[in-house]
Amino acid sequence: MEELVDKKKMRVFMGQFMEMTTGAAVMGVVAVADRIGLFREMAGAAPADLDHWVEATGLQPRYLEEILSTLSAAGFLEFDADQDLFSLPDEHAACLADESSPYCLVGWSQMLPALYGAIPGVAHAAREGGGVAFADFGPDMVEGIARANGPGIRVLLTRKWLPAMPDVVARLEGGVRVADVGCGSGEAVFALAKAYPASTIVGYDIDSHSIELARGRAQSQQLSNVSFEQCSAESIPAEPGFDFVTTFDVIHDLVEPIPVLRRIREVLNPEGTYLMVEPVAGDALAENLHPAGALTYAMSTLHCMTQSLAHGGAGLGAAWGPRRAEGHCREAGFGEFDRIDVENAFNAFYRVSG
Repeated sequence: MEELVDKKKMRVFMGQFMEMTTGAAVMGVVAVADRIGLFREMAGAAPADLDHWVEATGLQPRYLEEILSTLSAAGFLEFDADQDLFSLPDEHAACLADESSPYCLVGWSQMLPALYGAIPGVAHAAREGGGVAFADFGPDMVEGIARANGPGIRVLLTRKWLPAMPDVVARLEGGVRVADVGCGSGEAVFALAKAYPASTIVGYDIDSHSIELARGRAQSQQLSNVSFEQCSAESIPAEPGFDFVTTFDVIHDLVEPIPVLRRIREVLNPEGTYLMVEPVAGDALAENLHPAGALTYAMSTLHCMTQSLAHGGAGLGAAWGPRRAEGHCREAGFGEFDRIDVENAFNAFYRVSG
Protein backbone atom coordinates (compact mmCIF):
# COMPACT_ATOMS: atom_id res chain seq x y z
CA MET A 1 0.00 0.00 0.00
CA GLU A 2 2.76 2.44 1.01
CA GLU A 3 4.59 1.99 -2.31
CA LEU A 4 1.43 2.93 -4.20
CA VAL A 5 0.94 6.20 -2.32
CA ASP A 6 2.00 9.45 -3.97
CA LYS A 7 3.76 10.87 -0.91
CA LYS A 8 3.95 14.38 -2.32
CA LYS A 9 0.20 14.40 -2.85
CA MET A 10 -0.29 12.93 0.63
CA ARG A 11 1.84 15.65 2.23
CA VAL A 12 -0.14 18.35 0.42
CA PHE A 13 -3.34 16.85 1.78
CA MET A 14 -1.85 16.58 5.28
CA GLY A 15 -1.06 20.28 5.11
CA GLN A 16 -4.60 21.05 3.99
CA PHE A 17 -6.04 18.88 6.77
CA MET A 18 -3.93 20.49 9.48
CA GLU A 19 -4.74 23.98 8.19
CA MET A 20 -8.44 23.20 8.57
CA THR A 21 -7.82 21.63 11.98
CA THR A 22 -5.98 24.75 13.09
CA GLY A 23 -8.83 26.96 11.92
CA ALA A 24 -11.41 24.83 13.69
CA ALA A 25 -9.44 24.92 16.96
CA VAL A 26 -8.75 28.65 16.72
CA MET A 27 -12.44 29.36 16.13
CA GLY A 28 -13.13 27.74 19.49
CA VAL A 29 -10.87 30.31 21.14
CA VAL A 30 -12.48 33.07 19.06
CA ALA A 31 -15.82 31.93 20.47
CA VAL A 32 -14.42 32.27 24.00
CA ALA A 33 -12.97 35.71 23.24
CA ASP A 34 -16.32 36.85 21.87
CA ARG A 35 -18.24 35.58 24.90
CA ILE A 36 -15.95 37.33 27.37
CA GLY A 37 -16.07 40.63 25.45
CA LEU A 38 -12.36 40.71 24.61
CA PHE A 39 -12.70 42.03 21.06
CA ARG A 40 -14.99 44.85 22.15
CA GLU A 41 -12.54 45.80 24.91
CA MET A 42 -9.57 45.86 22.53
CA ALA A 43 -11.31 47.66 19.66
CA GLY A 44 -9.91 51.15 19.16
CA ALA A 45 -7.42 50.79 22.02
CA ALA A 46 -3.68 51.35 21.83
CA PRO A 47 -1.30 48.39 21.91
CA ALA A 48 -0.73 47.22 25.47
CA ASP A 49 0.91 44.46 27.46
CA LEU A 50 -0.70 41.53 29.23
CA ASP A 51 -0.89 43.32 32.59
CA HIS A 52 -2.84 46.17 31.03
CA TRP A 53 -5.33 43.85 29.37
CA VAL A 54 -5.79 41.89 32.60
CA GLU A 55 -6.61 45.12 34.42
CA ALA A 56 -8.82 46.44 31.61
CA THR A 57 -10.86 43.26 31.24
CA GLY A 58 -10.82 41.82 34.75
CA LEU A 59 -10.06 38.40 33.26
CA GLN A 60 -7.88 35.71 34.79
CA PRO A 61 -4.23 36.37 33.79
CA ARG A 62 -3.29 32.85 32.73
CA TYR A 63 -6.41 32.36 30.61
CA LEU A 64 -6.01 35.78 29.02
CA GLU A 65 -2.35 35.13 28.24
CA GLU A 66 -3.21 31.92 26.40
CA ILE A 67 -6.13 33.48 24.55
CA LEU A 68 -4.04 36.46 23.44
CA SER A 69 -1.26 34.09 22.37
CA THR A 70 -3.65 31.96 20.30
CA LEU A 71 -5.19 34.98 18.59
CA SER A 72 -1.77 36.49 17.89
CA ALA A 73 -0.40 33.27 16.39
CA ALA A 74 -3.52 33.01 14.23
CA GLY A 75 -3.24 36.60 12.99
CA PHE A 76 -6.36 37.95 14.66
CA LEU A 77 -4.25 40.22 16.88
CA GLU A 78 -0.96 41.98 16.23
CA PHE A 79 1.90 41.29 18.63
CA ASP A 80 4.90 43.57 19.08
CA ALA A 81 7.60 41.10 20.14
CA ASP A 82 10.06 43.84 21.12
CA GLN A 83 7.72 45.32 23.73
CA ASP A 84 5.30 42.42 24.37
CA LEU A 85 2.30 44.48 23.25
CA PHE A 86 -1.01 43.10 21.94
CA SER A 87 -3.44 45.05 19.74
CA LEU A 88 -6.52 44.55 17.60
CA PRO A 89 -6.14 46.31 14.21
CA ASP A 90 -9.06 48.53 13.23
CA GLU A 91 -9.60 46.44 10.11
CA HIS A 92 -10.00 43.31 12.22
CA ALA A 93 -12.16 45.11 14.77
CA ALA A 94 -14.68 45.87 12.02
CA CYS A 95 -15.10 42.11 11.57
CA LEU A 96 -14.90 41.08 15.22
CA ALA A 97 -16.22 43.88 17.42
CA ASP A 98 -18.39 46.31 15.44
CA GLU A 99 -21.77 44.67 14.96
CA SER A 100 -23.03 47.76 13.13
CA SER A 101 -20.52 47.02 10.35
CA PRO A 102 -21.70 45.02 7.30
CA TYR A 103 -18.33 43.28 7.47
CA CYS A 104 -18.88 41.88 10.98
CA LEU A 105 -18.30 38.12 11.01
CA VAL A 106 -18.11 37.32 14.71
CA GLY A 107 -21.60 35.80 14.82
CA TRP A 108 -20.05 32.75 13.18
CA SER A 109 -18.16 32.09 16.41
CA GLN A 110 -21.50 31.65 18.16
CA MET A 111 -22.98 29.49 15.40
CA LEU A 112 -20.09 27.06 15.00
CA PRO A 113 -20.24 25.53 18.50
CA ALA A 114 -23.97 24.99 17.97
CA LEU A 115 -23.21 23.26 14.67
CA TYR A 116 -20.62 21.02 16.31
CA GLY A 117 -23.14 20.18 19.02
CA ALA A 118 -25.33 18.67 16.30
CA ILE A 119 -22.66 16.18 15.15
CA PRO A 120 -23.91 13.21 17.24
CA GLY A 121 -27.47 13.73 16.02
CA VAL A 122 -26.40 14.10 12.39
CA ALA A 123 -24.24 10.96 12.61
CA HIS A 124 -27.18 9.03 14.04
CA ALA A 125 -29.48 10.36 11.31
CA ALA A 126 -26.98 9.43 8.60
CA ARG A 127 -27.31 5.80 9.75
CA GLU A 128 -30.93 5.62 10.82
CA GLY A 129 -32.70 8.46 9.00
CA GLY A 130 -34.32 11.59 10.34
CA GLY A 131 -32.32 14.63 11.39
CA VAL A 132 -31.73 17.35 13.97
CA ALA A 133 -34.66 19.75 14.37
CA PHE A 134 -34.02 23.49 14.41
CA ALA A 135 -35.18 23.81 18.01
CA ASP A 136 -32.54 21.28 19.08
CA PHE A 137 -29.72 23.63 18.09
CA GLY A 138 -30.60 25.91 21.00
CA PRO A 139 -30.49 29.67 21.47
CA ASP A 140 -26.86 30.02 20.39
CA MET A 141 -27.84 29.08 16.85
CA VAL A 142 -30.73 31.58 16.78
CA GLU A 143 -28.59 34.37 18.18
CA GLY A 144 -25.55 33.41 16.11
CA ILE A 145 -27.56 33.51 12.88
CA ALA A 146 -28.92 36.92 13.82
CA ARG A 147 -25.44 38.21 14.59
CA ALA A 148 -23.90 36.70 11.45
CA ASN A 149 -26.60 37.87 9.04
CA GLY A 150 -27.84 40.96 10.86
CA PRO A 151 -25.06 43.43 10.02
CA GLY A 152 -25.39 42.85 6.27
CA ILE A 153 -29.18 43.03 6.35
CA ARG A 154 -29.22 46.17 8.51
CA VAL A 155 -26.79 48.04 6.28
CA LEU A 156 -27.22 46.59 2.80
CA LEU A 157 -30.90 45.60 2.47
CA THR A 158 -32.25 49.11 1.96
CA ARG A 159 -29.07 50.72 0.61
CA LYS A 160 -27.88 48.16 -1.93
CA TRP A 161 -30.25 45.23 -2.39
CA LEU A 162 -33.70 46.78 -2.72
CA PRO A 163 -32.54 49.68 -4.96
CA ALA A 164 -32.04 46.99 -7.63
CA MET A 165 -35.87 47.01 -7.77
CA PRO A 166 -36.72 50.75 -7.95
CA ASP A 167 -40.44 50.14 -8.51
CA VAL A 168 -40.61 48.13 -5.29
CA VAL A 169 -38.77 50.87 -3.40
CA ALA A 170 -41.27 53.45 -4.68
CA ARG A 171 -44.17 51.37 -3.40
CA LEU A 172 -42.49 50.84 -0.03
CA GLU A 173 -41.96 54.57 0.30
CA GLY A 174 -45.63 55.17 -0.46
CA GLY A 175 -46.77 52.65 2.13
CA VAL A 176 -47.64 48.97 1.60
CA ARG A 177 -48.07 45.79 3.62
CA VAL A 178 -44.94 43.63 3.83
CA ALA A 179 -44.39 40.11 5.18
CA ASP A 180 -41.01 38.63 6.07
CA VAL A 181 -41.49 34.86 6.21
CA GLY A 182 -39.07 32.99 8.47
CA CYS A 183 -38.13 36.31 10.04
CA GLY A 184 -35.91 34.92 12.81
CA SER A 185 -35.19 37.63 15.35
CA GLY A 186 -36.42 40.32 12.98
CA GLU A 187 -33.37 41.88 11.34
CA ALA A 188 -35.04 42.42 7.96
CA VAL A 189 -38.31 43.53 9.56
CA PHE A 190 -36.56 46.26 11.55
CA ALA A 191 -34.47 47.40 8.58
CA LEU A 192 -37.58 47.73 6.40
CA ALA A 193 -39.62 49.42 9.13
CA LYS A 194 -36.98 52.08 9.76
CA ALA A 195 -36.32 52.79 6.08
CA TYR A 196 -39.99 52.83 5.05
CA PRO A 197 -42.07 54.16 7.97
CA ALA A 198 -45.20 54.46 5.82
CA SER A 199 -45.23 50.68 5.29
CA THR A 200 -46.42 48.02 7.73
CA ILE A 201 -44.09 45.07 8.25
CA VAL A 202 -45.14 41.71 9.71
CA GLY A 203 -42.60 39.04 10.62
CA TYR A 204 -43.61 35.35 10.72
CA ASP A 205 -41.61 32.51 12.22
CA ILE A 206 -42.46 29.11 13.68
CA ASP A 207 -39.63 29.25 16.25
CA SER A 208 -40.80 30.57 19.62
CA HIS A 209 -37.37 31.76 20.77
CA SER A 210 -36.89 33.79 17.59
CA ILE A 211 -40.29 35.47 17.95
CA GLU A 212 -39.65 36.18 21.62
CA LEU A 213 -36.37 37.90 20.74
CA ALA A 214 -38.01 39.85 17.91
CA ARG A 215 -40.89 41.09 20.05
CA GLY A 216 -38.50 42.17 22.78
CA ARG A 217 -36.44 44.14 20.29
CA ALA A 218 -39.54 45.73 18.78
CA GLN A 219 -40.67 46.89 22.20
CA SER A 220 -37.27 48.38 23.03
CA GLN A 221 -37.08 50.17 19.66
CA GLN A 222 -40.66 51.50 19.96
CA LEU A 223 -41.51 50.87 16.32
CA SER A 224 -45.21 51.25 15.62
CA ASN A 225 -45.20 49.74 12.12
CA VAL A 226 -43.94 46.24 12.98
CA SER A 227 -45.50 43.12 14.46
CA PHE A 228 -44.45 39.49 14.85
CA GLU A 229 -46.52 36.32 14.70
CA GLN A 230 -45.50 32.80 15.64
CA CYS A 231 -46.94 30.45 13.05
CA SER A 232 -45.92 28.15 10.24
CA ALA A 233 -45.52 29.71 6.83
CA GLU A 234 -48.46 27.68 5.55
CA SER A 235 -50.68 29.34 8.17
CA ILE A 236 -50.05 32.97 7.20
CA PRO A 237 -53.46 34.69 6.85
CA ALA A 238 -54.46 35.39 3.25
CA GLU A 239 -56.35 38.56 4.15
CA PRO A 240 -55.76 41.44 3.83
CA GLY A 241 -52.80 40.28 1.75
CA PHE A 242 -49.34 41.70 1.14
CA ASP A 243 -47.75 43.83 -1.56
CA PHE A 244 -44.21 42.66 -0.84
CA VAL A 245 -43.02 39.37 0.69
CA THR A 246 -39.45 38.45 1.56
CA THR A 247 -37.58 35.34 2.64
CA PHE A 248 -33.90 35.38 3.59
CA ASP A 249 -32.13 32.00 3.51
CA VAL A 250 -35.38 30.25 4.42
CA ILE A 251 -36.82 28.19 1.56
CA HIS A 252 -34.01 25.62 1.37
CA ASP A 253 -34.44 24.86 5.11
CA LEU A 254 -38.13 24.04 4.90
CA VAL A 255 -39.82 20.71 5.41
CA GLU A 256 -42.19 21.34 2.49
CA PRO A 257 -40.91 24.23 0.38
CA ILE A 258 -43.47 24.08 -2.44
CA PRO A 259 -46.56 24.41 -0.19
CA VAL A 260 -44.86 27.37 1.51
CA LEU A 261 -44.09 28.99 -1.84
CA ARG A 262 -47.66 28.34 -2.88
CA ARG A 263 -48.89 30.05 0.30
CA ILE A 264 -46.63 33.03 -0.35
CA ARG A 265 -48.20 33.36 -3.79
CA GLU A 266 -51.68 33.16 -2.24
CA VAL A 267 -51.04 35.94 0.28
CA LEU A 268 -49.30 38.13 -2.31
CA ASN A 269 -51.54 40.72 -3.93
CA PRO A 270 -51.88 40.42 -7.75
CA GLU A 271 -49.37 43.19 -8.46
CA GLY A 272 -47.10 42.21 -5.58
CA THR A 273 -43.47 41.09 -5.57
CA TYR A 274 -41.76 38.27 -3.72
CA LEU A 275 -38.03 38.64 -3.00
CA MET A 276 -36.40 35.26 -2.40
CA VAL A 277 -32.83 35.40 -1.10
CA GLU A 278 -30.94 32.09 -1.08
CA PRO A 279 -27.31 30.96 -0.77
CA VAL A 280 -25.14 31.41 -3.84
CA ALA A 281 -24.51 28.04 -5.44
CA GLY A 282 -24.25 26.46 -8.85
CA ASP A 283 -26.76 23.88 -10.01
CA ALA A 284 -24.26 21.00 -9.93
CA LEU A 285 -21.49 19.84 -7.61
CA ALA A 286 -18.88 20.49 -10.31
CA GLU A 287 -19.75 24.20 -10.13
CA ASN A 288 -19.27 24.32 -6.36
CA LEU A 289 -15.84 22.75 -5.90
CA HIS A 290 -14.24 25.69 -4.10
CA PRO A 291 -13.96 26.93 -0.48
CA ALA A 292 -17.28 28.78 -0.54
CA GLY A 293 -18.94 25.65 -1.86
CA ALA A 294 -17.35 23.58 0.91
CA LEU A 295 -18.77 25.97 3.51
CA THR A 296 -22.21 25.81 1.89
CA TYR A 297 -22.28 22.00 1.85
CA ALA A 298 -20.94 21.80 5.42
CA MET A 299 -23.57 24.22 6.72
CA SER A 300 -26.17 22.22 4.83
CA THR A 301 -25.07 18.88 6.29
CA LEU A 302 -24.93 20.11 9.88
CA HIS A 303 -27.88 22.50 9.82
CA CYS A 304 -29.95 23.30 6.72
CA MET A 305 -30.62 19.84 5.31
CA THR A 306 -30.86 17.99 8.61
CA GLN A 307 -33.50 20.28 10.10
CA SER A 308 -35.74 19.56 7.12
CA LEU A 309 -35.11 15.81 7.19
CA ALA A 310 -35.82 15.78 10.94
CA HIS A 311 -39.49 16.23 10.03
CA GLY A 312 -39.49 13.96 6.99
CA GLY A 313 -38.99 16.94 4.68
CA ALA A 314 -37.48 17.52 1.27
CA GLY A 315 -33.96 18.18 2.60
CA LEU A 316 -33.15 20.55 -0.25
CA GLY A 317 -29.93 21.74 1.34
CA ALA A 318 -28.21 25.08 0.98
CA ALA A 319 -26.63 24.30 -2.42
CA TRP A 320 -29.88 23.64 -4.27
CA GLY A 321 -29.03 26.21 -6.97
CA PRO A 322 -31.01 28.59 -9.20
CA ARG A 323 -32.46 25.98 -11.56
CA ARG A 324 -34.26 24.11 -8.79
CA ALA A 325 -35.21 27.39 -7.11
CA GLU A 326 -36.95 28.50 -10.28
CA GLY A 327 -38.55 25.09 -10.76
CA HIS A 328 -40.00 25.16 -7.25
CA CYS A 329 -41.39 28.66 -7.73
CA ARG A 330 -43.03 27.76 -11.02
CA GLU A 331 -44.47 24.56 -9.55
CA ALA A 332 -45.96 26.72 -6.80
CA GLY A 333 -47.74 28.77 -9.47
CA PHE A 334 -45.49 31.78 -9.98
CA GLY A 335 -45.15 32.94 -13.57
CA GLU A 336 -42.12 35.22 -13.34
CA PHE A 337 -38.70 34.36 -11.92
CA ASP A 338 -35.68 36.60 -12.44
CA ARG A 339 -32.29 36.83 -10.79
CA ILE A 340 -31.59 40.39 -9.66
CA ASP A 341 -28.20 41.89 -10.40
CA VAL A 342 -26.95 42.36 -6.83
CA GLU A 343 -23.26 41.89 -6.07
CA ASN A 344 -22.99 39.61 -3.05
CA ALA A 345 -20.53 36.85 -2.20
CA PHE A 346 -22.95 34.80 -0.11
CA ASN A 347 -26.45 35.18 -1.53
CA ALA A 348 -28.42 35.11 -4.77
CA PHE A 349 -31.44 37.41 -5.12
CA TYR A 350 -34.53 36.34 -7.04
CA ARG A 351 -37.53 38.49 -7.96
CA VAL A 352 -40.63 36.31 -8.18
CA SER A 353 -44.18 37.29 -9.15
CA GLY A 354 -47.22 36.43 -11.22
